[in-house]
Amino acid sequence: MNSDMSPPSHLPGPIEVERKFVPGPDVEKNLCALGAKLLEEITFRDSYYDSPDLGLTLNDMWLRRRGDSWELKHPPQRGARGHKGASTQYMELTSEDDILCRVSEELGVPCPLNIESFGLNEFATFVTRRRRFQLPLTENSNTKVVVDLDEADFGFAIGEVEVLVKTQEEVGNALKKVEEICKQLGVFRETPVQGKVSTFLQINRADHYRKLLEAHVI
Repeated sequence: MNSDMSPPSHLPGPIEVERKFVPGPDVEKNLCALGAKLLEEITFRDSYYDSPDLGLTLNDMWLRRRGDSWELKHPPQRGARGHKGASTQYMELTSEDDILCRVSEELGVPCPLNIESFGLNEFATFVTRRRRFQLPLTENSNTKVVVDLDEADFGFAIGEVEVLVKTQEEVGNALKKVEEICKQLGVFRETPVQGKVSTFLQINRADHYRKLLEAHVI
């Protein structure tokens, strides 16, 4: 056994590798041409929360309530940013105990009994209508690729190509995969495409948006 080989770095949640795109009129036709199947059509409300001093979002941590469930997205590596060029990589925590520990650590406060006890402020809330597609597995890969087409209730549409991986070592190949799919769909751009939350803040909370820009979070 090679002593230089380190074991894979398994993490407490999956890493969501994603590339956003502007959905043109032919995107669903192109998805069908790639053999994609419509998995579901769902509608949900997301509400995002932060401390009064923006201690979470200024560190690229995104706490939201989706329906009745809490979720936390943050970069897999401490002190890093989730953006990798025009793609992103975020760890997604869905266990409330894990979320409590991570948020209390970031804010430097004792871990409370529940998330509501942090006394956070809601800074964004909107409803999304989503059409989710799954691409067929290829012969030499078991990587599951999902494409979401979202329409938010504040008049914004966005597409996302997403791959979930379990270790940091898999991120490089996943980044290549989402870029490749965007090219096949005819929606590839070299520069990042702004997502729903950033656009909501740009429209409704310009000061918060400016601070995120200055912190190089968006």
